[in-house]
Amino acid sequence: MIVPGKNETRLDRIIQAIAEIATGGSNAVGKSTIVLAPGSDETAVTDPLCTESSLVVSVPMSASASAARVFLKSTARGSFVLGHTVSDAEDRFVRYEIRRP
Repeated sequence: MIVPGKNETRLDRIIQAIAEIATGGSNAVGKSTIVLAPGSDETAVTDPLCTESSLVVSVPMSASASAARVFLKSTARGSFVLGHTVSDAEDRFVRYEIRRP
C-alpha cells in the first residue's frame, strides 16, 4: 500500500489509499516465511516492522511445524521470538505476519 505524504494534494492518491484501507490494506503489516531453529525451543526473528507491542501471528506451513506448537514468546523493536517444541527437523516452515498498533 502506498501511503500519501502529509502534504499530498492529489485527490486520486488520497482516494486510492482510503480504498485500500477499506478493503483491508495496511502498510503496518509485514509477512515472511521462516524455518524454526532445529534443536532449540525458540527461534529469534529479525524484522524491522516489529515493535514492542506488535501482534505476531504465525501459521505452520508443514506438518512438522504444526506439531511444534508455536507461540509468541516476546516482541522487541526490530525482532521477536517464537517459542516451540524441540526437534531436529529442518522442515518446520512457519509463515508469520506482523501487525503494528
